[in-house]
Amino acid sequence: MNDTTSSAVSEPPPPPGFVFSPRVVDISRDRQNRKLALCGVDPTIWGDAGDPTFMGVFAIMAQRWSGRSINGNVHMTQIFRLNNPLPLDQPITMAGEVSRVEPHPRGSQVFTDFAFALNDGSVPLRASRSSLNPGPGDPSGRRVAMPTDPLAGMTQISEVQLIPENVANFSDEAENLIHSDPATAERFGFRAPIAGGLMASHIILGALIEEAGRAGPVTGLDMEISFLRPMFWDERLRLLATPKDAPGPRRLAVVGDDGNPKNLQTINAIRFG
Repeated sequence: MNDTTSSAVSEPPPPPGFVFSPRVVDISRDRQNRKLALCGVDPTIWGDAGDPTFMGVFAIMAQRWSGRSINGNVHMTQIFRLNNPLPLDQPITMAGEVSRVEPHPRGSQVFTDFAFALNDGSVPLRASRSSLNPGPGDPSGRRVAMPTDPLAGMTQISEVQLIPENVANFSDEAENLIHSDPATAERFGFRAPIAGGLMASHIILGALIEEAGRAGPVTGLDMEISFLRPMFWDERLRLLATPKDAPGPRRLAVVGDDGNPKNLQTINAIRFG
């Protein structure tokens, strides 16, 4: 994301090659139901499968669990590669590392890769992400590239109204006050608290399941997301997409009140069932 200048500085990120301690996590049905409802998504569309977006939250928390603050960090990119459904209420072991740290005009961009394994040794999900760690900027650092006409060929397939209380409650475990505290958001350069980027992933996957006629949860996925602008906690968001039967990867966008894309998604493959 790239539309604000921050005067605040976050704690330095882990260095490249840093290995996070393996951790056992799970997606509880109660938690999934509560979090999806906060995003305006009907939890029943996922049946007995877990939304892989929840593993993205744990990847964010890995830095916090390593003893480093994540206050002020901003999600920039996310990749989900799901080859089998994630179970609910079962242990999942996450392991990951910092793959690289690059300069950015507003600090540094931290890239991490994670694998999520079940007790039988299978790895149904791999996820990679990057975040902006605010700090002394480097003008030579690259930003997320914006396509010339990012919304070309897209039509609206869904919309959702963000509610401040829901946005704050969604990020209740992240300990990143830019999602809930106006003063902290202002200190990091935002006009108001911003929604966690992964709320968009929940909304997108929910809309795609609905579009598919509730044919079942997402059981296979190759999805890339670029977070370009903040989703403020009181915005109405529109989800746009290219036709689902068009050749090649499908492109989607979450668009805010100002008509600009907040984030862009590429679906290279998706499976329901």
